[in-house]
Amino acid sequence: MSTIINIFIFCFNESVLLPHTVAHYKKYLPSCTITIYDNESTDNSVKIAKKLGCGVVGWKSGNINNPLTRRDIANNCWKYIKTGWILIIDMDEWLCVTEQDLQIERLKGTNILTILGLEMIGESQKEDVSDVDLFNINKYVENTMESKSLCFLRNQIKEMKYNAGAHKCTPECNLNFKVTYSSTQYYNKHMNILGLPFLTKKMIQRFNRSHEMRKINMSTHYTEDSELIAQKYKTYLDNSKVLTVDSFYTHTL
Repeated sequence: MSTIINIFIFCFNESVLLPHTVAHYKKYLPSCTITIYDNESTDNSVKIAKKLGCGVVGWKSGNINNPLTRRDIANNCWKYIKTGWILIIDMDEWLCVTEQDLQIERLKGTNILTILGLEMIGESQKEDVSDVDLFNINKYVENTMESKSLCFLRNQIKEMKYNAGAHKCTPECNLNFKVTYSSTQYYNKHMNILGLPFLTKKMIQRFNRSHEMRKINMSTHYTEDSELIAQKYKTYLDNSKVLTVDSFYTHTL
């Protein structure tokens, strides 16, 4: 039995990762409808998204990385939908959940999934990561910043009230419901550190679009220092573990 699932994905120049992210969600959530919220991409992201059957909504930020505008969109873009599951994600966030999982969670009375963030560590030597299979990357470190409330049940949730970056939220339910997190913890694979060339290009690109945000002490984790990026990558790789479990999700809390 299919279920209603709407996925909203934020995008800026994600032509490398976009086809893989869409493939991930279409494989495990085949009934989903995907809408790309594109922030004035200058690459082929929009063209690729449309070719893959995604809806595309453009939003402008004056060519800056503006998490405040993104926050406002995340808190409101889904409100025209009245039922089914909602996912609010960045392009590099792969939530590991199936349609069967969502059906079971709904029967349990869950309206927000509990998430465990994993920083996936790839070893690609190319900017376009064409030399690795992203779906089989199994090195990781836990990343609590990616343990977001990415997935919720629309007909029970009235507001999510995400902060900038959607790392935290203070959800509110519709009348006669209460916020109920899943007892099962699901992985959110953060597909960001896929290899040093990929990471370096992405970090410098985001640094160059974050000048205005740094003035108000936001987006300060981006850097243009390639040596610092290389050190960060090595630290992640050296401290990574190998994900060996067969199950998509982690465990029942």
